[in-house]
Amino acid sequence: MHIETVRFERVFDVYGGLFSFQADGKREFAVVFDHKSVPTAGSTFAVALSEPGNWQNVIGWRDLSSSRIGVKRSPWFIATDLLLEMCFGGIALLAAAWVAGGPLAALVAFIALAVGSGTIVTVCALRNRRIRRALLAVSPDQARTVTAPDTPARRADPTAPAR
Repeated sequence: MHIETVRFERVFDVYGGLFSFQADGKREFAVVFDHKSVPTAGSTFAVALSEPGNWQNVIGWRDLSSSRIGVKRSPWFIATDLLLEMCFGGIALLAAAWVAGGPLAALVAFIALAVGSGTIVTVCALRNRRIRRALLAVSPDQARTVTAPDTPARRADPTAPAR
């Protein structure tokens, strides 16, 4: 995870949550936060990127003029998605386990599906907590790039803020 502080000098090509922007003389195209949030020109955001400089993989953002934080994938969205997948694919898997191995095999398959789904939601919640903490650590007057705790660049950068 990489945190960048950016002041949007110009925001253009806004369409359905997609936008392009210009900041520090550079242009980035087809950036999406969550299809609802589009920054305005002149606003300053702290943005969490999955890779440095890759604006196509925004994983979280914070408008530095407020305390509002957004993340790309919420645990509720993941849980709802997994529930729908369980309705369609899980029932077929449980039926196949029941036919092939009886009720004990179906019970084992159900437990495996439940534990796997719970693990996915928990990992997503923990990841979002890390993103939120990293974005809250960026002060509104901070105008330089900061790297998050899990990247080697921060450990190598002596000017990076302490953890």
